[in-house]
Amino acid sequence: MVPAGDPHLVRLAGVSLRYGRRVILDDVTLSFSPGEVVGLFGPGGSGKTQLLKLMATLRHPHRGVVELFGQRIARLDRRGLAAARSHIGLQFQNFALFDFLNVRENVGFSLDHGRKMSSEAISQRVAEVLAKVGLDGTQGMEVEALSGGMRRRVAIARVMAARPAIAFFDDPVAGLDPVNSAKIMRMLSAYAQEAHSLVVIATHDLQRLFPVVTRLVGLFDGQVLYDGPQEAVYDSPRPYIRDFVFAATEPQREVQKS
Repeated sequence: MVPAGDPHLVRLAGVSLRYGRRVILDDVTLSFSPGEVVGLFGPGGSGKTQLLKLMATLRHPHRGVVELFGQRIARLDRRGLAAARSHIGLQFQNFALFDFLNVRENVGFSLDHGRKMSSEAISQRVAEVLAKVGLDGTQGMEVEALSGGMRRRVAIARVMAARPAIAFFDDPVAGLDPVNSAKIMRMLSAYAQEAHSLVVIATHDLQRLFPVVTRLVGLFDGQVLYDGPQEAVYDSPRPYIRDFVFAATEPQREVQKS
C-alpha cells in the first residue's frame, strides 16, 4: 500500500481537532513508517484516543492534512476511503464487540465480510490469534459471558486476525494481569517486525510499553511535546515530562537497580 519512494504509512501535518471551543489536538505533525512500534503516552485527557481515531479516519481534523499510504484522506472518495480502511485495524478502548456474535464471529468479522478466505482458513487464523492472547478454546463463548479482561483480549485478537498494515491499540493492557500484559505487548512488537507493519500503542502502562517500543510520542494537552527514543525521554528539557515518566516507571527502575 505504500507508494514507491514513500517510506511512510501515516503523515499528519499541522493537524488540529476541537469540540466546540475545546481544543483536543493542537498543530500535530507526525509521520510513521512500516515496522515501527510507537508508544503514545501522556496523561488522561491529553488527546491520545482522539489522535488514534483521527489516524484511523474515524475523525476528521478541523485544520491540517492527514495522509495514509501516501494519499490525502480529504481527497478520497467513498471507494478510496474504504480501500484505505481495509488496511487499518483499531482496538477500541471500550472494546466495541458485537454482543450478538460469539468470540469466533467477532474475531473473524472482517475476514468473514471482506476477505476471500475459506471458512476453514478463517477459523484457523482465529484460533491462532486467540491462542496468542491466552484465550485458546473460547471461540464458542458469547460476549456477555466474558470478563472485562477477556473482552479486551478478544478486541486485540480481532485486530491481529485481520493482519492490517497499520494497527492502532488504545490502552490494550489496561486491567490485565502482569503475565498477559507482557505477553500481549511482546506479541504486538513481534507482529510489527514480522509483518513490517506499523503498530501504535496508546497506554498509561509505561513499564510494559518501554521494553517493546522503537519510538515514543508524548502527547500533553493536545500537543506533541516529545518524539524520540525511549532512552532520551528521561533527559527531556521539559520537567513535567520527566516527572510523568519517572513516576510511571519508578517501580521498574527500582527493580533494575536492585
